[in-house]
Amino acid sequence: MTTNTQWSTFHGDNARTGMISGSNITADNVSTLQLVKSLNIGGPVLSVPAIYNGYIYVGTANGTVVNGAADANGGSFHKIDLTTGDIAESFYWQTPIGQRDTHGFLGMGCTPAIYEGRVYFSAFDGQLYCLDSDDLTLIWTTNFRTADLSKNQPVTHPIGNGVLAEGWSSPLVINGRVYVGIGEGENPDLYGFIYCVDAESGNVDWIFCTSKFASGTDNSVNQLPLSVIDPSILPSQYSIFDDVTTPALTKACVVWTALTYDPDLDRIFCVTGNPQPDSILPAPGYAYSFMSFEAATGNLVKATQIPGESSYRPSDLDIDFGASPAIFTDTSTGQKLICAGCKNGGFFVLDADSLEILKWRQILPFHTDGSQISTVDPHGEDSGTNPNPVISNEESNNYPAENFHGTYSTPSIDPQSGKIFIGSGGNNYHFVAAGIDSPTTPFMRAFDWETLDDAWPEEMVVSPADPTKFIMKYSNATPMYSFPGEAGLSSPAVVNDVVFCSTSKISLYAFSVADGTDLWSDQLGSQTQGFNGGYGYCLGPAVTGDYVVAGGLVLGMDGGILNIYSLPNPVSPPMDN
Repeated sequence: MTTNTQWSTFHGDNARTGMISGSNITADNVSTLQLVKSLNIGGPVLSVPAIYNGYIYVGTANGTVVNGAADANGGSFHKIDLTTGDIAESFYWQTPIGQRDTHGFLGMGCTPAIYEGRVYFSAFDGQLYCLDSDDLTLIWTTNFRTADLSKNQPVTHPIGNGVLAEGWSSPLVINGRVYVGIGEGENPDLYGFIYCVDAESGNVDWIFCTSKFASGTDNSVNQLPLSVIDPSILPSQYSIFDDVTTPALTKACVVWTALTYDPDLDRIFCVTGNPQPDSILPAPGYAYSFMSFEAATGNLVKATQIPGESSYRPSDLDIDFGASPAIFTDTSTGQKLICAGCKNGGFFVLDADSLEILKWRQILPFHTDGSQISTVDPHGEDSGTNPNPVISNEESNNYPAENFHGTYSTPSIDPQSGKIFIGSGGNNYHFVAAGIDSPTTPFMRAFDWETLDDAWPEEMVVSPADPTKFIMKYSNATPMYSFPGEAGLSSPAVVNDVVFCSTSKISLYAFSVADGTDLWSDQLGSQTQGFNGGYGYCLGPAVTGDYVVAGGLVLGMDGGILNIYSLPNPVSPPMDN
C-alpha cells in the first residue's frame, strides 16, 4: 500500500497508481469540501497539476499573457500557494504560431515533475524545460525537434506537412534521469522516440525509436533513422538505420503519456499509439503495445501488442494508448502487474516482468445478450452537416474509423478494496460520436482487480438503443448516464474510501469506493459549445493532505480555470525535507 503523500508527478507517483496517503478526506466528510479559491491563470489548463510542499505547479495550454504582453503566443507556468491560492512565481515562454501543436496549442499539456529542487515539463514546442522549483528561473532546455549536439541530441524531425513533433508526455524523473516521449502520430513523416536525459544538465543519455525499423528484429537503443540525422557529425554512441535506402516498417507509434517506473525490476514502461500508415489490429511494429526497457541503458526488454479482438469494433483504427500504464502488486498472489486502458475500449492486465497479457476486458458496454450497441463507438462520416448520425452495427463494423468512445484515462489502483478505477469516454470535438454514449456508458468504471468484473452494484434496464434488449448500469452512481456526451476523459484519484473523477462537463465528482454512491460534486465552468454542442476538459484532480486541485479548459474568461478545494479547517499540507 502506498505511503506517498505528495502529488509531485503525474498520477501521484512513479508507478502511476493515482492513490495518495496521509489525507483526512473520507466518504463521511468529503461532502464538506469547500472552494478555497478559483483562479484564472492566463490560459486553459490541459493537464493535471502537481502539488509539492504546499505549492501547486501547473501550466497553460495557451498563454494569453506572456511577460506582461496581452494576446501573446506561448505558454505560462505557475507556482501557486496551495492554502491561499496566491501565485508565488511564474515562468513564460514564446512559441511562434507556426510551431504550435496539431490542435493549435502553444503552451503545455502535461503534469510537471518536481525532483530535488527542480521542475521538469515537456511542451508543445518540442522542448523539455528544467526550472528551479523555488523561483521558477530557467536552468536549461533540451530541444527534441531540432538537433542540438551540445546536448548530445542529434535528431531533427521533418516539418514537411506542418504537423510537428511535440511533447505531451509528462516527465518521469528517477535516479538523476528524465524520461519523456516525443513525436506526432498524425504526421506520416515523423518517427516516435523515447529520450533519457540527464536531470542535472539536460544532456541526452540515450534514445530509443518506438517506430520499428524492420520486421522480425527489434530496434536497438541509440539506433536512429538516417533521414533525421547528419551522419557526418553523429556522436559515436549512435548507430544508423538507413531508411533512405530501405523504408522503415512504420512511422509514428508515439509515446503520448508519462512513462512508468518499477524499482524492483529497475525498468521503465510505456504504451504506444497508432502507426503510420494507420492500421487496425493487428498492426505492424510497436503500435498499440506495452513496452519495457532497462532504465539505465534503454535496452528493450519486451514489447507486447494488444489483441485484435480487444477492439469494440473490428474496424477501429487510430486506437492510441492515450494514458499511462499503472504498476501494482496483487496482494493475494504477490505478483507484480501492469495495467492500462486503450482508446479501443480494451483494458489489459499483464505480468510486469514478462509483459504477458493475463486478462483483459472491454470497458464499453454490450447488451446483456453480448451484442454490440449501435450508439456505442459508431463509425461513419465525421461531418458537421450530419451531426449524431444514426448508424447500424453492420455499417460501423465495416467502416474503418477512430474509436471516439474508448478511454484516455490512467487507471487508479486501490489495494485496500482490490478495485481499479478508470475513466471512460473520449474527446468531445467530433460530430459522429462526441465524447461518450452517456445513456448506456458510465464515465468511470470500477473493476475487481482479480476478475475485472464490475465492482459496483448494477441493475438491468431496457437498452436506450434497442427496446427489445437490455443493458447493465451502475445503480448508485446517479450522476452518470445523465448529461449528454459527458466523458471521463481524465484520470481518477483514490483517497481513503473516496474516488474522484472529473469529466468533460466540466465537473469534478467524488464517489464511494465501496459502492459508487455519489458523495460530492462541483462544476468548474461551462463548455465552449463548440463542435457538437460541447467542448471542454478537466483531465483529473491532484490530491495532497486535505486539499484537492483541478484545472480545466472552459468557456469565457481566459479560457481556463484552476480550482482549489479543501476540508473545513484543513491540516497543513504534507512537507518533505
